Amino acid sequence: MQQLPLDIELHSDATFANFMVGENQLLLQKLEAICQGESDFIYIYSEQGHGRSHLLQALTHAYSEQNPDKLIAYLPLENSMLVPQMLDGLVAFDCVSLDGIEKVIADKEWQTAIFNLYNQLKEQGKSFLITGLNAPSQLALELKDLKSRLSAMFIYNIKPLNDEEKLILLQRKAEEKGLELSNEVAHYLLARQQRDLPTLLGILDKLDQASLQAKRKLTIPFIKEVLGL
Repeated sequence: MQQLPLDIELHSDATFANFMVGENQLLLQKLEAICQGESDFIYIYSEQGHGRSHLLQALTHAYSEQNPDKLIAYLPLENSMLVPQMLDGLVAFDCVSLDGIEKVIADKEWQTAIFNLYNQLKEQGKSFLITGLNAPSQLALELKDLKSRLSAMFIYNIKPLNDEEKLILLQRKAEEKGLELSNEVAHYLLARQQRDLPTLLGILDKLDQASLQAKRKLTIPFIKEVLGL
C-alpha cells in the first residue's frame, strides 16, 4: 500500500472483524466488495463515535492486504498538514478515502479540489469514499456542482447500535484491556451513564486505569466509587 508523505497512522485494531455491525450489514458488504475489486462511490455519514473512521481505516487495511499491486489513500481531513493541492495527485490511486469532510468543506478551495478529484476518479473507474457528520443535502456548499456530485454517491447513514449491541461491544473492549465486565456491571453502566459510544468507551478507559491502580476487579461498588455515583 502506498501512502501519502504524511505522518498518518492507522489503528491496528481497525478491522472489519472488530466492527460491531448491528444493522449496517449492507454497508459492510459494499466495503468488502471494493476490496474484492468492485469500484464504488460511497458517502457515509453519522454522529460522532458511530464508526466512520474505523470503517475507512478497516477498508484501507483490507484493501492493501487483498490488492498488494494497487494503491489506496486514506486522508483524515482533521490533519492540519493536509492542503487542497494534495488531492491533485490522488487520481493515480485506485481507491481514495476522505475522512471527515466537515473539517474542510467550508473552504471553497477544498470544495473545488474535492470536485475535481471526484470527476477524475469517476472517469477512470476508481473508488471514492467520503465520510461526514451530515448528509450531502445538509452541507453548506458554495460549489453547487459538488453537492450534486456528492448526492449522486451511494449515501449511507450508519445506524446506531441498540443497547444489547453496546453491551456486547463494551465487554469486547473490556476483554481487550484484560478486564472482566460482567453482564450485571455492563447493564449498570448503560443504566447510569450517557449511552453514546464515545462516552461509554471513555468511561471504560477511566475504569481500566482505576482498576490497574487499585488492583481491583470491576464491580458495581468499585464503579460507584470511581465515577462518584
